[in-house]
Formats: sequence, C-alpha cells, structure tokens
Amino acid sequence: MIARRGKDEEQDRFGQRNNFETPLKLLKRALNAPIIVKLKDGEEYKGILDNYDPTMNLVLDDSAQVDESGKAVISYGKILIRGNNILYIAVSDQNKKRAAMGSERP
Repeated sequence: MIARRGKDEEQDRFGQRNNFETPLKLLKRALNAPIIVKLKDGEEYKGILDNYDPTMNLVLDDSAQVDESGKAVISYGKILIRGNNILYIAVSDQNKKRAAMGSERP
C-alpha cells in the first residue's frame, strides 16, 4: 500500500517520496509567462499564457506560429488552442524553477 502525505507527494515502488507538479498547477504558475505549445499535427506556437481551463484549452497572447528552428512564421496576437489538439507544452526554465521551489508569482 502506498502511504500518502499530501496530494502532491507519492511514494515510488522503492518507497522513496516523489514530489510532483500536476499540469494544471504548472500552468497556473506559468500565467503571463512565455510558453511553447506543440500540436498533434506538428505545428508549434509561442506566446504568453493568458488563460487556461481544466481541459487545458489555452489562450495565448502575442502568439506566433514558429518553424522547427523557432523562427516566427506568422504572428497572430491572441489565439485559443483547444486542449485535445496539444501534444506538449514547454514552459520556460524560469517558470520550472519557480514551480519546483513552490513559490507563487507576484
């Protein structure tokens, strides 16, 4: 049986405790910060995370479609990306450090 001490803490099969960040908590900490979103069809978008919902629909501001090298192909402004089309979301290193430390943004 796995002993649990909190929602964000679990034991692995060797009995070591693992702290992990749920995707929605990570998105909460990434609000108003730059992210990269890769879609299932291969397209990538960069932008500032403006909002999200529990189904991971995202609203990006100052967004642009980018190519494989990260160069902007088309600038859009504000866009909505449906959560079921997302392959992955990349959060900047600064946001990852903030999430790992558990600190809230100002």
